[in-house]
Amino acid sequence: MTLPPSAGRPATEADRSRLVARLRNQATSAADLGSPMYATLLRGAATDVDLGGPCWRVMSGFADQPDSQALPLRFMAGVHRLVLRRHAPALAMHYPSVGGTAGLEGLWSTFLSTVANHAEELIELTGLPCQTNEVGRSAALGPGLAWLAAQHDLPLHHREIGTSAGLNLRWDAFRYGTTDGTSTWGPADSPVDLVGHWVDPPTDLPTTVEVASREGCDPNLLDPASQDDRETLTAAVWADMPARHGRLKGALALAEAIPATTTRAGAGEWLADVLPDRPDGLTVVSHSVVWRYVPTDEQDAVIRLLDDVGGSATASSPLVWLRLEPRPPAMVYDGTPYPLLATTWPGGETVELGVAQAHGQDLRWSPRPFVPDS
Repeated sequence: MTLPPSAGRPATEADRSRLVARLRNQATSAADLGSPMYATLLRGAATDVDLGGPCWRVMSGFADQPDSQALPLRFMAGVHRLVLRRHAPALAMHYPSVGGTAGLEGLWSTFLSTVANHAEELIELTGLPCQTNEVGRSAALGPGLAWLAAQHDLPLHHREIGTSAGLNLRWDAFRYGTTDGTSTWGPADSPVDLVGHWVDPPTDLPTTVEVASREGCDPNLLDPASQDDRETLTAAVWADMPARHGRLKGALALAEAIPATTTRAGAGEWLADVLPDRPDGLTVVSHSVVWRYVPTDEQDAVIRLLDDVGGSATASSPLVWLRLEPRPPAMVYDGTPYPLLATTWPGGETVELGVAQAHGQDLRWSPRPFVPDS
Protein backbone atom coordinates (compact mmCIF):
# COMPACT_ATOMS: atom_id res chain seq x y z
CA MET A 1 0.00 0.00 0.00
CA THR A 2 1.17 3.51 -0.83
CA LEU A 3 -0.01 6.41 1.29
CA PRO A 4 -1.78 9.13 -0.70
CA PRO A 5 -0.38 12.65 -0.94
CA SER A 6 -2.19 15.49 0.77
CA ALA A 7 -5.87 15.84 -0.01
CA GLY A 8 -5.67 17.66 -3.32
CA ARG A 9 -4.66 21.07 -2.01
CA PRO A 10 -1.32 22.86 -2.24
CA ALA A 11 0.83 22.71 0.87
CA THR A 12 0.62 25.83 2.99
CA GLU A 13 3.26 27.76 4.91
CA ALA A 14 1.76 26.33 8.07
CA ASP A 15 2.33 22.82 6.67
CA ARG A 16 5.93 23.71 5.92
CA SER A 17 6.56 25.18 9.36
CA ARG A 18 5.06 22.14 11.03
CA LEU A 19 7.21 19.82 8.92
CA VAL A 20 10.36 21.78 9.79
CA ALA A 21 9.55 21.31 13.47
CA ARG A 22 8.88 17.60 12.99
CA LEU A 23 12.18 17.10 11.18
CA ARG A 24 14.08 18.91 13.91
CA ASN A 25 12.34 16.88 16.60
CA GLN A 26 13.24 13.68 14.75
CA ALA A 27 16.84 14.89 14.48
CA THR A 28 16.96 15.29 18.25
CA SER A 29 15.56 11.80 18.66
CA ALA A 30 18.19 10.38 16.28
CA ALA A 31 20.99 12.09 18.19
CA ASP A 32 19.69 10.87 21.55
CA LEU A 33 19.30 7.31 20.25
CA GLY A 34 22.83 7.09 18.85
CA SER A 35 22.60 8.05 15.16
CA PRO A 36 24.78 11.11 14.45
CA MET A 37 24.38 10.49 10.72
CA TYR A 38 20.57 10.71 10.77
CA ALA A 39 20.69 13.63 13.19
CA THR A 40 22.86 15.50 10.67
CA LEU A 41 20.66 14.62 7.71
CA LEU A 42 17.38 15.42 9.44
CA ARG A 43 18.68 18.81 10.59
CA GLY A 44 19.81 19.49 7.03
CA ALA A 45 16.44 18.40 5.66
CA ALA A 46 14.67 20.76 8.07
CA THR A 47 16.73 23.70 6.80
CA ASP A 48 16.18 22.66 3.17
CA VAL A 49 12.41 22.37 3.67
CA ASP A 50 12.43 25.83 5.24
CA LEU A 51 14.22 27.14 2.12
CA GLY A 52 11.90 25.33 -0.27
CA GLY A 53 14.63 23.05 -1.65
CA PRO A 54 14.60 19.46 -2.99
CA CYS A 55 13.58 17.91 0.36
CA TRP A 56 10.52 20.16 0.40
CA ARG A 57 9.73 19.17 -3.17
CA VAL A 58 9.66 15.50 -2.17
CA MET A 59 7.73 15.91 1.09
CA SER A 60 5.41 18.83 0.30
CA GLY A 61 2.71 16.57 -1.11
CA PHE A 62 2.47 14.76 2.25
CA ALA A 63 3.07 17.74 4.53
CA ASP A 64 -0.45 18.06 5.93
CA GLN A 65 -0.57 14.45 7.10
CA PRO A 66 -0.73 13.92 10.88
CA ASP A 67 2.36 13.10 12.94
CA SER A 68 1.16 9.51 13.17
CA GLN A 69 2.09 9.02 9.50
CA ALA A 70 5.81 9.43 10.42
CA LEU A 71 6.71 11.52 7.36
CA PRO A 72 10.34 12.28 8.37
CA LEU A 73 11.04 8.57 8.91
CA ARG A 74 9.31 7.61 5.65
CA PHE A 75 11.45 10.15 3.79
CA MET A 76 14.66 8.83 5.34
CA ALA A 77 13.61 5.24 4.62
CA GLY A 78 12.92 6.23 1.00
CA VAL A 79 16.44 7.58 0.58
CA HIS A 80 17.81 4.47 2.28
CA ARG A 81 15.92 2.34 -0.26
CA LEU A 82 17.74 4.16 -3.07
CA VAL A 83 21.02 3.24 -1.42
CA LEU A 84 20.02 -0.38 -0.81
CA ARG A 85 18.94 -0.67 -4.45
CA ARG A 86 22.31 0.72 -5.60
CA HIS A 87 20.57 3.69 -7.24
CA ALA A 88 22.70 6.23 -5.34
CA PRO A 89 26.35 5.08 -5.47
CA ALA A 90 27.83 8.38 -4.30
CA LEU A 91 25.60 8.46 -1.23
CA ALA A 92 26.25 4.77 -0.59
CA MET A 93 29.87 5.66 0.17
CA HIS A 94 28.56 7.34 3.35
CA TYR A 95 26.05 4.64 4.36
CA PRO A 96 27.54 1.99 6.70
CA SER A 97 24.54 -0.27 6.04
CA VAL A 98 26.02 -1.04 2.59
CA GLY A 99 29.66 -0.84 3.64
CA GLY A 100 30.17 2.92 3.22
CA THR A 101 33.00 4.43 5.24
CA ALA A 102 33.12 8.07 4.08
CA GLY A 103 31.56 9.34 7.30
CA LEU A 104 29.92 12.71 7.86
CA GLU A 105 32.30 14.87 5.80
CA GLY A 106 30.54 15.76 2.57
CA LEU A 107 27.48 13.72 3.60
CA TRP A 108 24.92 16.50 3.47
CA SER A 109 25.88 17.84 0.04
CA THR A 110 25.84 14.31 -1.40
CA PHE A 111 22.50 13.59 0.26
CA LEU A 112 20.93 16.78 -1.08
CA SER A 113 22.20 16.09 -4.60
CA THR A 114 20.75 12.59 -4.41
CA VAL A 115 17.37 13.92 -3.33
CA ALA A 116 17.39 16.48 -6.14
CA ASN A 117 18.38 13.92 -8.78
CA HIS A 118 15.84 11.29 -7.65
CA ALA A 119 12.97 13.52 -6.55
CA GLU A 120 10.25 11.76 -8.54
CA GLU A 121 11.33 8.32 -7.38
CA LEU A 122 11.58 9.57 -3.81
CA ILE A 123 8.06 10.98 -3.90
CA GLU A 124 6.87 7.46 -4.65
CA LEU A 125 9.11 5.87 -2.02
CA THR A 126 8.14 8.42 0.62
CA GLY A 127 4.54 7.38 0.03
CA LEU A 128 5.33 3.91 1.35
CA PRO A 129 4.62 3.24 5.04
CA CYS A 130 7.65 3.22 7.33
CA GLN A 131 7.58 -0.22 8.92
CA THR A 132 10.10 -0.73 11.70
CA ASN A 133 10.15 -4.08 13.51
CA GLU A 134 12.60 -2.96 16.21
CA VAL A 135 13.69 -6.13 17.99
CA GLY A 136 15.61 -4.09 20.54
CA ARG A 137 12.30 -3.37 22.23
CA SER A 138 12.22 -6.99 23.33
CA ALA A 139 14.93 -6.01 25.82
CA ALA A 140 12.01 -4.59 27.80
CA LEU A 141 9.11 -6.67 26.52
CA GLY A 142 11.00 -9.97 26.87
CA PRO A 143 11.66 -9.75 30.61
CA GLY A 144 8.12 -8.44 31.03
CA LEU A 145 6.74 -11.55 29.38
CA ALA A 146 9.09 -13.86 31.28
CA TRP A 147 8.26 -12.21 34.61
CA LEU A 148 4.54 -12.56 33.93
CA ALA A 149 5.03 -16.23 33.06
CA ALA A 150 6.82 -16.77 36.36
CA GLN A 151 4.10 -14.95 38.31
CA HIS A 152 1.36 -17.15 36.90
CA ASP A 153 3.18 -20.44 36.23
CA LEU A 154 0.95 -21.15 33.23
CA PRO A 155 1.54 -21.79 29.52
CA LEU A 156 1.97 -18.42 27.79
CA HIS A 157 -0.10 -17.40 24.77
CA HIS A 158 1.51 -14.29 23.25
CA ARG A 159 -0.70 -11.95 21.19
CA GLU A 160 0.99 -8.88 19.68
CA ILE A 161 -0.76 -5.97 17.97
CA GLY A 162 1.23 -3.87 15.51
CA THR A 163 3.40 -6.93 15.00
CA SER A 164 4.93 -5.74 11.67
CA ALA A 165 6.76 -8.91 10.55
CA GLY A 166 6.23 -10.71 13.86
CA LEU A 167 9.91 -10.66 14.82
CA ASN A 168 9.31 -9.81 18.49
CA LEU A 169 7.03 -12.83 18.80
CA ARG A 170 10.28 -14.85 18.97
CA TRP A 171 11.54 -12.88 22.00
CA ASP A 172 12.39 -15.96 24.07
CA ALA A 173 15.06 -16.94 21.52
CA PHE A 174 16.96 -13.64 22.00
CA ARG A 175 19.96 -13.10 24.29
CA TYR A 176 19.65 -10.39 26.95
CA GLY A 177 21.93 -8.91 29.56
CA THR A 178 23.86 -6.11 31.20
CA THR A 179 26.93 -4.56 29.58
CA ASP A 180 29.31 -6.35 31.96
CA GLY A 181 27.59 -9.69 31.40
CA THR A 182 26.91 -10.27 35.11
CA SER A 183 23.18 -10.67 34.44
CA THR A 184 22.04 -12.49 31.31
CA TRP A 185 19.00 -14.38 30.06
CA GLY A 186 18.23 -16.39 26.95
CA PRO A 187 20.24 -18.69 24.66
CA ALA A 188 23.93 -17.83 24.66
CA ASP A 189 24.19 -18.61 20.93
CA SER A 190 21.22 -16.48 19.86
CA PRO A 191 21.70 -14.50 16.62
CA VAL A 192 19.86 -11.60 18.32
CA ASP A 193 22.22 -10.09 20.90
CA LEU A 194 20.62 -7.61 23.30
CA VAL A 195 23.37 -7.83 25.91
CA GLY A 196 24.05 -4.29 27.06
CA HIS A 197 20.43 -3.15 26.92
CA TRP A 198 19.86 -3.72 30.64
CA VAL A 199 21.05 -1.16 33.20
CA ASP A 200 19.11 -2.33 36.26
CA PRO A 201 18.50 -5.98 35.32
CA PRO A 202 15.22 -7.82 35.85
CA THR A 203 14.85 -10.11 38.83
CA ASP A 204 12.78 -13.22 39.47
CA LEU A 205 12.84 -14.40 35.86
CA PRO A 206 12.36 -18.11 35.16
CA THR A 207 15.18 -20.00 33.46
CA THR A 208 12.94 -20.79 30.50
CA VAL A 209 9.40 -19.94 29.42
CA GLU A 210 6.87 -22.24 27.78
CA VAL A 211 5.43 -20.19 24.91
CA ALA A 212 2.39 -22.23 23.93
CA SER A 213 1.40 -20.03 20.98
CA ARG A 214 2.54 -16.89 19.16
CA GLU A 215 0.14 -14.74 17.17
CA GLY A 216 0.13 -11.15 15.95
CA CYS A 217 -1.69 -8.70 13.72
CA ASP A 218 -0.84 -5.62 11.70
CA PRO A 219 -2.85 -3.66 9.13
CA ASN A 220 0.36 -3.39 7.07
CA LEU A 221 1.61 -6.90 7.76
CA LEU A 222 5.06 -7.84 6.46
CA ASP A 223 6.30 -11.32 5.55
CA PRO A 224 9.81 -12.03 6.90
CA ALA A 225 10.33 -14.47 4.02
CA SER A 226 9.65 -11.81 1.35
CA GLN A 227 12.66 -10.02 -0.14
CA ASP A 228 10.57 -6.90 -0.74
CA ASP A 229 9.42 -6.87 2.87
CA ARG A 230 12.95 -7.48 4.10
CA GLU A 231 14.00 -4.38 2.14
CA THR A 232 11.18 -2.44 3.83
CA LEU A 233 12.45 -3.49 7.27
CA THR A 234 16.08 -2.80 6.43
CA ALA A 235 15.33 0.63 4.94
CA ALA A 236 13.61 1.67 8.17
CA VAL A 237 16.69 0.89 10.31
CA TRP A 238 19.00 3.89 10.54
CA ALA A 239 21.97 3.29 8.29
CA ASP A 240 24.74 4.08 10.80
CA MET A 241 23.55 1.62 13.45
CA PRO A 242 25.22 -1.69 12.52
CA ALA A 243 24.18 -3.44 15.73
CA ARG A 244 20.51 -2.84 14.89
CA HIS A 245 21.06 -4.19 11.37
CA GLY A 246 22.75 -7.25 12.83
CA ARG A 247 19.88 -7.87 15.21
CA LEU A 248 17.38 -7.52 12.35
CA LYS A 249 19.24 -10.15 10.30
CA GLY A 250 19.35 -12.46 13.30
CA ALA A 251 15.63 -12.00 13.99
CA LEU A 252 14.79 -12.75 10.36
CA ALA A 253 16.75 -16.00 10.67
CA LEU A 254 14.84 -16.93 13.83
CA ALA A 255 11.56 -16.21 12.05
CA GLU A 256 12.43 -18.98 9.61
CA ALA A 257 13.01 -21.43 12.47
CA ILE A 258 10.25 -20.56 14.97
CA PRO A 259 6.63 -20.67 13.74
CA ALA A 260 4.21 -17.85 14.50
CA THR A 261 0.80 -16.96 13.12
CA THR A 262 0.30 -13.42 11.84
CA THR A 263 -2.79 -11.77 10.38
CA ARG A 264 -3.32 -8.65 8.28
CA ALA A 265 -5.83 -6.80 10.44
CA GLY A 266 -6.28 -3.83 12.73
CA ALA A 267 -5.92 -4.24 16.47
CA GLY A 268 -9.58 -3.84 17.33
CA GLU A 269 -11.06 -6.30 14.86
CA TRP A 270 -8.35 -8.89 15.46
CA LEU A 271 -8.54 -8.82 19.25
CA ALA A 272 -12.32 -9.03 19.07
CA ASP A 273 -11.83 -12.25 17.11
CA VAL A 274 -9.06 -13.92 19.15
CA LEU A 275 -9.63 -12.88 22.77
CA PRO A 276 -13.13 -14.17 23.61
CA ASP A 277 -12.18 -17.77 22.75
CA ARG A 278 -8.59 -17.63 23.96
CA PRO A 279 -7.03 -20.94 25.08
CA ASP A 280 -6.48 -21.93 28.69
CA GLY A 281 -3.38 -20.45 30.26
CA LEU A 282 -1.89 -16.97 30.44
CA THR A 283 -2.77 -14.67 27.52
CA VAL A 284 -0.58 -11.58 27.12
CA VAL A 285 -1.51 -8.86 24.62
CA SER A 286 1.59 -6.77 23.93
CA HIS A 287 2.64 -3.81 21.84
CA SER A 288 5.55 -1.35 21.68
CA VAL A 289 5.66 2.14 20.11
CA VAL A 290 2.44 1.32 18.27
CA TRP A 291 -0.30 3.11 20.19
CA ARG A 292 0.16 6.55 18.61
CA TYR A 293 -0.49 5.00 15.18
CA VAL A 294 -3.80 3.45 16.25
CA PRO A 295 -6.79 5.75 15.61
CA THR A 296 -8.36 7.14 18.77
CA ASP A 297 -11.68 5.37 18.27
CA GLU A 298 -9.85 2.08 17.80
CA GLN A 299 -7.78 2.70 20.94
CA ASP A 300 -11.01 3.18 22.87
CA ALA A 301 -12.46 -0.02 21.39
CA VAL A 302 -9.34 -2.01 22.34
CA ILE A 303 -9.41 -0.73 25.92
CA ARG A 304 -13.12 -1.56 26.26
CA LEU A 305 -12.55 -5.02 24.82
CA LEU A 306 -9.65 -5.79 27.14
CA ASP A 307 -11.69 -4.66 30.13
CA ASP A 308 -14.74 -6.64 29.03
CA VAL A 309 -12.78 -9.83 28.34
CA GLY A 310 -10.75 -9.27 31.50
CA GLY A 311 -13.98 -9.31 33.47
CA SER A 312 -14.29 -13.03 32.72
CA ALA A 313 -10.61 -13.84 33.38
CA THR A 314 -9.79 -16.34 36.11
CA ALA A 315 -6.71 -17.40 38.04
CA SER A 316 -6.28 -20.31 35.62
CA SER A 317 -6.92 -18.15 32.54
CA PRO A 318 -5.63 -14.62 33.26
CA LEU A 319 -5.34 -11.83 30.72
CA VAL A 320 -2.51 -9.27 30.68
CA TRP A 321 -2.02 -6.09 28.65
CA LEU A 322 1.73 -5.41 28.35
CA ARG A 323 2.97 -2.26 26.60
CA LEU A 324 6.04 -0.10 26.11
CA GLU A 325 4.81 3.31 24.97
CA PRO A 326 5.58 7.00 25.58
CA ARG A 327 3.84 8.52 28.53
CA PRO A 328 0.59 10.35 27.75
CA PRO A 329 -0.58 12.92 26.90
CA ALA A 330 2.14 13.79 24.34
CA MET A 331 2.80 10.17 23.26
CA VAL A 332 5.92 11.26 21.35
CA TYR A 333 9.63 10.87 22.02
CA ASP A 334 11.03 13.70 24.13
CA GLY A 335 14.00 11.91 25.68
CA THR A 336 11.95 10.61 28.61
CA PRO A 337 12.16 6.83 29.08
CA TYR A 338 9.04 4.85 28.25
CA PRO A 339 7.24 2.96 31.04
CA LEU A 340 6.76 -0.79 30.69
CA LEU A 341 3.22 -1.33 31.99
CA ALA A 342 1.34 -4.54 32.69
CA THR A 343 -2.38 -4.59 33.49
CA THR A 344 -3.61 -7.96 34.76
CA TRP A 345 -7.12 -9.41 34.98
CA PRO A 346 -8.79 -10.61 37.11
CA GLY A 347 -8.62 -7.35 39.01
CA GLY A 348 -7.38 -4.92 36.36
CA GLU A 349 -4.38 -3.83 38.46
CA THR A 350 -1.57 -2.04 36.58
CA VAL A 351 2.09 -2.44 37.50
CA GLU A 352 4.99 -0.40 36.13
CA LEU A 353 7.73 -2.99 35.67
CA GLY A 354 10.42 -0.49 34.72
CA VAL A 355 11.41 2.04 32.08
CA ALA A 356 13.42 1.86 28.85
CA GLN A 357 14.34 4.06 25.92
CA ALA A 358 12.51 3.98 22.58
CA HIS A 359 14.61 1.17 21.09
CA GLY A 360 14.47 -0.91 24.27
CA GLN A 361 17.88 0.14 25.56
CA ASP A 362 18.74 1.27 29.11
CA LEU A 363 16.11 -0.90 30.77
CA ARG A 364 15.79 -0.07 34.45
CA TRP A 365 13.74 -2.77 36.14
CA SER A 366 11.78 -1.67 39.19
CA PRO A 367 8.30 -3.24 39.57
CA ARG A 368 5.87 -1.07 41.48
CA PRO A 369 2.20 -0.06 41.37
CA PHE A 370 1.57 2.30 38.47
CA VAL A 371 0.61 5.87 39.35
CA PRO A 372 -0.60 7.83 36.29
CA ASP A 373 0.92 11.27 35.72
CA SER A 374 -1.32 14.01 37.00
